[in-house]
Amino acid sequence: MTATRANWLILLGIMAVLGGSCTAIAGDLSHWPATLPALLTILVAKLANDRLRLLKWPMEFLFWAAILMIVFNLVRLYFLPG
Repeated sequence: MTATRANWLILLGIMAVLGGSCTAIAGDLSHWPATLPALLTILVAKLANDRLRLLKWPMEFLFWAAILMIVFNLVRLYFLPG
């Protein structure tokens, strides 16, 4: 397996764990309006990180991806009525 393919499989695993964790914590799929844009942003961040090498792969990237997921979901919760 090439390094590039392994990197994308690791990214897929990171995204699956983050999305699955949000589902487990929420207990349903009500978080997906915030999680989907977060996952798309993480995908764009991976593409940018491959070119710019701002974050070390995969541990620093995982840390910042998790923070990004938390921020997107907290912003969604802030704007929910009630």
